[in-house]
This record gives sequence, structure tokens and C-alpha cells, in this order.
Amino acid sequence: MGKTKKLIELDDKAIAILEKQAKLQKRSLKNYIEYMLEDKALCMSEPSEEYKAMMDDMIERHEKGELKFTPLSEVLKKYGRKL
Repeated sequence: MGKTKKLIELDDKAIAILEKQAKLQKRSLKNYIEYMLEDKALCMSEPSEEYKAMMDDMIERHEKGELKFTPLSEVLKKYGRKL
């Protein structure tokens, strides 16, 4: 997959916030911005064919009554947790 360079302009406040986050992750500002943009783009992309097939299978199994669900209250009780 190729790469394309783009010039972007951000206000100083946004840059300061991004610089702090980059330092927390031990990244350069450029690397952090690239990482965040690519991550956001992936979130907006269409699900993979494998994921779609898995979800279609789950829907079909649900419609056939083949799935077993455990109430959240039982899971929390099992692990000694509360909401």
C-alpha cells in the first residue's frame, strides 16, 4: 500500500494536546498523529469479509435458538463483582 503526503494545519492548542499524548506513548508527534489518523480511518472502514461471515453465522444461530446467553448478573456474581 502506498503513502501520500498531506499538509495539515492545526491550532496551537490541538498541537499541545497531541504532543502531550505522544510523549505519554513515547512517540514523536508526527508518528502519533499518523497513528491516530490511521486508527480512526480503520474504525470508519467497512468490516472485513471474515467478520461479516462470523456475524451472519451468529445471527443465524440466534434465530435458530442455538445460542446460550448468560445474564450479566450471573457473570458478576461468579466473579464476585458488582456494577
